[in-house]
Amino acid sequence: MNGPKRFRGLMVVVLVVVLAAGAFYAFFGDPTDPANANFDDRGPRIVALSALAFVFLASFIFGQPKVREVIQGTLFWGGLCALLVVGYTYRTDLVQAGYRVLGALAPGMAVTQQDGTILIVRDAGGHFVVSGRANGARTEFLLDTGASAVVLNYADARRAGYRDEDLLFTVPVSTANGRTLVAPVRIDDITIGDHTLRNVRGFVARDGSLEASLLGMSALDRLRSWRIEGDRLIITP
Repeated sequence: MNGPKRFRGLMVVVLVVVLAAGAFYAFFGDPTDPANANFDDRGPRIVALSALAFVFLASFIFGQPKVREVIQGTLFWGGLCALLVVGYTYRTDLVQAGYRVLGALAPGMAVTQQDGTILIVRDAGGHFVVSGRANGARTEFLLDTGASAVVLNYADARRAGYRDEDLLFTVPVSTANGRTLVAPVRIDDITIGDHTLRNVRGFVARDGSLEASLLGMSALDRLRSWRIEGDRLIITP
């Protein structure tokens, strides 16, 4: 009794393999044709399909194949294969969506890349908030290419070690709220990610006159380069 069942199951396996081979040929063309061996485009899909086919066939070789299990396995692995292909096709959109999620969940987080650059993702409000340190104190900077220098708000300046007696508010500047006076300072160090800038020219704003500290050009000019690509700020130390 088991013999006919096993034979019928093996025939179903053969049929599935033949159908899969036909679909593979129709989708990728002749695998012996060198023109089709393009691993820049089709290579990842070929590897994924080959791995899935290996697992699929191994489940029959080492198990007792049944028609229902064959159908279930075909639907499962076929669906997984389709998911991988769709994910590979829309990988650029998925990466951009991931950046937006990162910007929403961890705005300002500086992520050091394998090439040494530092990546910062735009936050939900459309701004680049940079999490860093000024004189060792945690500081949230707002990227401001219109500011000639780094400007610390009063609260951040106090955390960075500046005291009222050290600050002389003598330099007039224009802000979104009108003209005001700021105090010139030398910031010992500003750290972004794993990169530190030392002896940076900056200012301290009066108490209540500036909501967020500004990462201005006196810091940006000390970098090798920086650029904005969509929702990403890429810093090259």
